[in-house]
Amino acid sequence: MMTRGRDAVVIGLGNVVLSDDGLGVHVVRTLRERYRLEDRVELVEGGTAGLLLLPHIADARQVIIVDAIDTGAPAGRLVRLAGEEWWRAFELHLSPHDVGLRDLLGAAQLCGAWPSQLVLHGAQPACTSIGTELSEPLAAVLDPLVSAVVVDLVAWQVHPCA
Repeated sequence: MMTRGRDAVVIGLGNVVLSDDGLGVHVVRTLRERYRLEDRVELVEGGTAGLLLLPHIADARQVIIVDAIDTGAPAGRLVRLAGEEWWRAFELHLSPHDVGLRDLLGAAQLCGAWPSQLVLHGAQPACTSIGTELSEPLAAVLDPLVSAVVVDLVAWQVHPCA
């Protein structure tokens, strides 16, 4: 059994120079700007780091991962997958960091680093071409997505202060 050091970690994934692909990093940055979090919570701009993020998962009891998730839904549609539902995120489309995410979560299972709770939050991207800004549909759901992450943190007895 692994010893867990943090109660929760929020990992934002994506490439911030590919517009909507950087959604997860934008969410983590917004959380960092708007909220004070207890020391037992870690915010990680995971980018496209893949397996390099394993220590962050191994160190936490509860993990939220935020990413652009291509489900074929209309642009901006929010997605929340909990527990073992995370496999559904890979059914329709894979980007290079999705492969890294699948490997990361698989490695976490194999080495006993699986958190007691895992939630994957995201939204359907509209544009993943070169650019550092979110598309209009994703910019419009950034606040609701941040709020959804905060709701999960509060449910885990982590209370962000605005």
